[in-house]
Amino acid sequence: MSMEPNNRRDAFDRRYFDDPDYPPGLKGGDEVRGYGYYPDYFPVVQAQLAALAEITSGGTLLDAGCGKGALAEYARRELRLHTVATDASDYALHQARQRRGGQFTVAADVIALPFCSQAFDLVWCNGVLQYLPGEAAIPALRELARVAGQAAFVSNIAACHRHGEWGRHDDLTRLYLTPGQWESLARRAGLHALALPFEGESAILLLAGITSLSAFRFVDRALELMRRLGALDRDPPLLAHFIRKCRAAKA
Repeated sequence: MSMEPNNRRDAFDRRYFDDPDYPPGLKGGDEVRGYGYYPDYFPVVQAQLAALAEITSGGTLLDAGCGKGALAEYARRELRLHTVATDASDYALHQARQRRGGQFTVAADVIALPFCSQAFDLVWCNGVLQYLPGEAAIPALRELARVAGQAAFVSNIAACHRHGEWGRHDDLTRLYLTPGQWESLARRAGLHALALPFEGESAILLLAGITSLSAFRFVDRALELMRRLGALDRDPPLLAHFIRKCRAAKA
């Protein structure tokens, strides 16, 4: 007897989120936490979110595409952010709702977020838009920016992984873009965006209520926190270019 469609989806989601041998990517130790595909990635994201919250003094957060809710729980427990989390996976939502503050977890598609404009100080979207068809990423970026009062951090798989183990084993990822290409997509959507120099991912910051100078302070603080957490052993190669770009924008 074949499984019903919802059971097939649940089985797929269980493998996607929990099976270390199932693509996309090469899942590492952080799957125990329910976040990331590499063992050392969670400290990177912790540092990035902590830095953004500190620099903006943001008090509310939307984690769009929260997975099993590890980052949302960290934001609530450690950063004291009033955090709402969303995901399109019923399995992920069930897991996320078991965590601290999990009652503030709702089903939502990133292309149609059920929140009013500027509902949150900060918006976080990590490893979600890479699965969309190219043109669908544009309305998704608009939605993330729409609900952000100060800034939206959007991060996806680094373009270089197309030719590595991730790309060889993954049939789901559709967008392998550089930060500059994500920035261009955002600008096509009519948004003020800035490509970020972090290694191992392709990240941009959508600037809603903050300036390029604040974006520079965010990156500088995030790198400092990464070093403290042992998640960074050198400056990113694109850092110098990023600094020049921020200085030019300030001038």
